[in-house]
Amino acid sequence: MTDFPIQLQLKGRLCIVVGGGAVGRRKINGLLAAGARVRLITAEPTADLPAEVELVQRPFQRGDLTGSLLAFAATDDPRVNAAVAAEARAAGILVNVADDPLQGDFVLPAVLRRGSLTLTAATGGGSPALAVLLRDRLAGQYGPGWDTTLQVVAALRRQWLTEPPKGEYNAEILRRLLEGGLPDLIAAGDAAGVDCLLAEVAGAEMSLEALGISLPKGKP
Repeated sequence: MTDFPIQLQLKGRLCIVVGGGAVGRRKINGLLAAGARVRLITAEPTADLPAEVELVQRPFQRGDLTGSLLAFAATDDPRVNAAVAAEARAAGILVNVADDPLQGDFVLPAVLRRGSLTLTAATGGGSPALAVLLRDRLAGQYGPGWDTTLQVVAALRRQWLTEPPKGEYNAEILRRLLEGGLPDLIAAGDAAGVDCLLAEVAGAEMSLEALGISLPKGKP
């Protein structure tokens, strides 16, 4: 079966995690990073729970998923997870089932974030460990400098598409910036090199200053 990849905007949306163990905590951390409103339902002792998480300290009960966009069945009891999945399905709520991915509606990929740049690796639930390995390999190829790289090319695109005289921002411009070593120049903190490349590819008037971007602090 082929999955349908999708990125959800979860800011302010209620997502419910059932189960406060290690698996549930990982789900919570990912949801908080995406700006979701998180409710945890668990009978397990909880410690060091992020302050923004709403805690319901008791076993899962019928009706607990009301109002949620996503549900996560993350307990160590298959019967409870099955009950969460059944209620979610009945209510039209998408559910992730930690111990049985095929019983749920979606699985979570291994995620690498570089600011607004998000790279994921997924195996359809077949081997989460392989997904993590691939994510870690991507981390070696796409370092922190890619966050600023995205800022530069996004700012350039906005300027050319919205400011008169309007120009066409195309794949050729992006290809030349990347082949010219934009990510490496940014990672090295070489602002002068970035400006030189921008002037060569995008025109003499283009520079980090013109785009309103500064290299990350701590760079030489």
